[in-house]
Amino acid sequence: MTSSMSRSRSDKVIAGVCGGLARQFNIDSNLLRVLFVLAAIFLQFGWVIYVVLWLLLPYEDGGPTGLESLKRQFSNTNLGN
Repeated sequence: MTSSMSRSRSDKVIAGVCGGLARQFNIDSNLLRVLFVLAAIFLQFGWVIYVVLWLLLPYEDGGPTGLESLKRQFSNTNLGN
């Protein structure tokens, strides 16, 4: 097990959250994806947890968190100035 949670660059469908968590806890990433989808459909909070983890977890190689990526994207956007 790695020392800290992170998102995966290689095992990802949307943002790498499930791939990173699956590696951290040594479980199948597809099983984790199914659990997130079921939590989103039946418990109405799976998508919230996924988005929060995407915003807070960095990539496995020390890359930016989702929040840092969003900040960079919006700070580089020229709004007609």
